[in-house]
Amino acid sequence: MKKRMLSLLLLLVLTGCASPAPAEPDTLPEEPPAVSETGSLPPLTPLAELTTPAEITEGRAPAEEYHLPRISPLGPFSGDDFPVLAAELPEADAAFYGLQWDKALIRWGDSLAEFNWPWLTPQQILPRLYCFDLDDDWEDELIAVCHPGTGTGVSYDELHVLEKNPDGTLTDCALPWEFFREDLSEAMSVETVYGRTYSILGAELTDITELLQEQEEGDPAHIEGFRFGDIVSFEVIPEPLFYGESLRFRGSAWLDGEGFHPTLSYAAEVSASVRYQDGVFTLTQIHLS
Repeated sequence: MKKRMLSLLLLLVLTGCASPAPAEPDTLPEEPPAVSETGSLPPLTPLAELTTPAEITEGRAPAEEYHLPRISPLGPFSGDDFPVLAAELPEADAAFYGLQWDKALIRWGDSLAEFNWPWLTPQQILPRLYCFDLDDDWEDELIAVCHPGTGTGVSYDELHVLEKNPDGTLTDCALPWEFFREDLSEAMSVETVYGRTYSILGAELTDITELLQEQEEGDPAHIEGFRFGDIVSFEVIPEPLFYGESLRFRGSAWLDGEGFHPTLSYAAEVSASVRYQDGVFTLTQIHLS
């Protein structure tokens, strides 16, 4: 009996000395926020090519019998010098005469045609002429590259492909400026992910975060897209060494959106090969840098 009493007392003593059970907290601590599932770049799809119909203009017969100079001026010329021999290609018996800053007369063999082409700026970057079979139709085309746009953040060429018709008239097939401002601009996009901003064209992307910081431009969240068309250049290769590539395009684009300055906020450059066939221009091998 005493042993049972001692055991019971010992059990009570041990139970009384035990630590009390911890109280339940009012609320459980919140889990760390999960990473947003939308914090990733969109699927990137290769951009094989972009096409646009040419802007076609029929050449006009000369409005008068101009006194055409035989040599180009040795230095800068003024508006009193018109008409002026701005470019010449003796091997093709072709010449480019400036009638006014926005009007040209093209001579190609026995053909003469006037066109309303802006081609002259105060910097007086003269047009360039080339003649070869551009579209593999066994007939030569006359190619004129004019430079009608210069200024702060602006420097662009215009590409004209001239076809000679059976009656000797000339047809101009020009690569439209709107193609760069609209089609190429719409093909570009901008994405900001985890504090990094990327320019995207097809399956290619470049990180422009540091560039934005260096330029101290606006908030990346306000970027609406890219705009091409103000820096455009063409390289013409009459006798290409590789892949029959006779025309190359290179252009730069500025960021469009609140806080970004047109023709100043440049953040992308694109290069491409240019093909011409049956009145249609096609950009291929498009590369973003």
